[in-house]
Amino acid sequence: MAVLHYTLDFKLRAPADVSATVHGLQSIFQEQEMTENVHNLYGHGYLATFVGKNGRFAILRMHSHGLVTFDLQCLEGDDVAQVDNLLNALEKKLKALLDGNIQRIKRLPVLIRGSDVDRYWPTADGRLMEYDIDEVVYEKDSAYQNIKILHSRQFGNILILNGDVNLAESDLPYTQAIMGSGKEHYAGKEVLILGGGDGGILHEAVKLKPKMITMVEIDELVIDGCRKHMRKTCGNVLDNLKGDCYEVLVQDCVPVLKKFAEQGRTFDYVINDLTAVPISTAPEEDSTWEFLRLILDLSIRVLRPGGKYFTQGNCVNLTDALREYEKLLGRLSCKVDFSKEVVCVPSYMELWVFYTIWKK
Repeated sequence: MAVLHYTLDFKLRAPADVSATVHGLQSIFQEQEMTENVHNLYGHGYLATFVGKNGRFAILRMHSHGLVTFDLQCLEGDDVAQVDNLLNALEKKLKALLDGNIQRIKRLPVLIRGSDVDRYWPTADGRLMEYDIDEVVYEKDSAYQNIKILHSRQFGNILILNGDVNLAESDLPYTQAIMGSGKEHYAGKEVLILGGGDGGILHEAVKLKPKMITMVEIDELVIDGCRKHMRKTCGNVLDNLKGDCYEVLVQDCVPVLKKFAEQGRTFDYVINDLTAVPISTAPEEDSTWEFLRLILDLSIRVLRPGGKYFTQGNCVNLTDALREYEKLLGRLSCKVDFSKEVVCVPSYMELWVFYTIWKK
């Protein structure tokens, strides 16, 4: 059973009279049959907890710098009308008690914790987003990652890998951007897709009549899940791993790229849909940065003269990480140039950077 967490904040212009304010609120908690327990904060304001017979638990804190916060937790299935009445009464009373001293009042939507369907997912830059998710349609643990496909009323089915939102059925702008935003001519060309297990890039690329597409995806369970539950994204291209103008290799792309380089096999377009630029430049991310550099070097080796390499970057707010990635482009085994584009990806709810890279 989930827990519902309500919040109510009063930002004040000056610290409030604790004694008068607390005394004025006591009748509200008494009416709710909530037992009060006051805690010693050693001169750092006032803190009281309240416990109700119906399992409700509340925290009232009056901070010494002029902030009043109220948190209320109750179980899913509690009387919503009663909870609203309590919050409304508390807000009304505090407005009266703190009249003239209130700078801002903030009452957030209820936070649902421990629900069977997880609707909270962070953005790349660490902000919490609440999605309108109502169903888990697919969940598997592969040898490589946790795979979830969740249904959103707004975005359709969303692929989430290891807790990161990857792609939703609404996210055609992502696929278009990582393919060059309609500025490229794929007809008669040879294309290499790294990753892309959701089938979105493959589905869109096949429409452009290329000579041949080779897609290398390591995780067959991603393909299996998306084949069934991401049809608006992949169409029918994942129904068979080999078609008239494409082939899907369920393999690790690193040895495949090395083999192509040794064989002298080259491509007009290489599309890297493996991983975003790491969100941090901290030492613990070193292995991911090395992986990115390895993929870049190998991909450039199999890129034909005049060919292009497309990849995602990350959220526009991660300026340090994006700057580090652009420095990395200057340390490859051969000289490259690049351009970038910023696109709004619907289910990400943030602006995303995409790179086009080519040999100088």
